[in-house]
Amino acid sequence: MRDVADALNEGIPVALGFEAPIWTPRREDLKRITSRRLGAEVTFNRAWSAGAGCGALGAALGLMPWCFSQIAQHTKKRLATTSPIAFQERGGLFVWEAFVSGHAKAATHMDDASLALAAFQARDLRAPSDVPDEPAVNLAAAALMATGWRIDPWEISGAGHVIAASS
Repeated sequence: MRDVADALNEGIPVALGFEAPIWTPRREDLKRITSRRLGAEVTFNRAWSAGAGCGALGAALGLMPWCFSQIAQHTKKRLATTSPIAFQERGGLFVWEAFVSGHAKAATHMDDASLALAAFQARDLRAPSDVPDEPAVNLAAAALMATGWRIDPWEISGAGHVIAASS
């Protein structure tokens, strides 16, 4: 995390991906509360609320605030976003969701991380999220706010950016 802080201190924009749902849908229909999000979740038939998604989400709820606090301890440049547009406009820290599932899943967690990184590096951030926006609770935005990062308040109710890895 110190390397991330050092890069931010030098004015270098940094993207940090989590292989976990960073946002959950905020739906009116009770029957659809835990239904899969669209896009990659339909393609890979994996809902954010299924077993692996819930486990990863639970870990991320603890890991995201820890990571953001560790970075914040070493930088005064605490500008963050979960919006690729805002990231391209002003830099800072960009938090995104890595979706690695189904046939794209690798043998190890490190291999999954490598696939996610390759997918991010190949992506034009102007391209749409692999899980379309819908009303949401953005857990990454909440963790950033809770740990003292400057983030646009609207992001708490906006979907984060998802990039799906492919095999």
